[in-house]
Amino acid sequence: MNTQIKKLTTLLSIFVFLGTVVMAQTMGNEKDLQLIKNIETNWQNAWNRHDMKALAALVAEDVDFITVSGTWLKNRKDFEEHHAKRHEMQFKESIWMTTDVKVKFLKRDIAIVHVSWGMSGDKNLDGTPRPPRRGIFTRVMTKQNGKWLINASQNTNIQEQIPTK
Repeated sequence: MNTQIKKLTTLLSIFVFLGTVVMAQTMGNEKDLQLIKNIETNWQNAWNRHDMKALAALVAEDVDFITVSGTWLKNRKDFEEHHAKRHEMQFKESIWMTTDVKVKFLKRDIAIVHVSWGMSGDKNLDGTPRPPRRGIFTRVMTKQNGKWLINASQNTNIQEQIPTK
């Protein structure tokens, strides 16, 4: 009986250890969670100052960034140049608001992040005002040399839903 209890205790200890490892990988820690949320606060602040250098500093050098209109930017330089040009007219008076940030850690240094946002004051390419809009980013963020960066991002406008019966 004593041998069975030892085996059961050992088995239980292994399950607890593995569960802790899995939780650490999927949940991350509070510090990393806050650092990721800070990226989104910094995004909002840089956008509203129209500071594209600060905005570009939040993305990885080899970022894959797909804009809401479907333009695929494949590095930090392209990202900064694209956004700088858009902020000369289309987004010059825009106000960005990050409304929610959900983080799912895949590993301690990789996270999927869903960012809900709202915007007002932007314009169509012809200069006519747009109505306020909302959207969602799906991002992959990685921790590189102790710093979290956006490695990939897909932006989507939220369209009004057509009611069904």
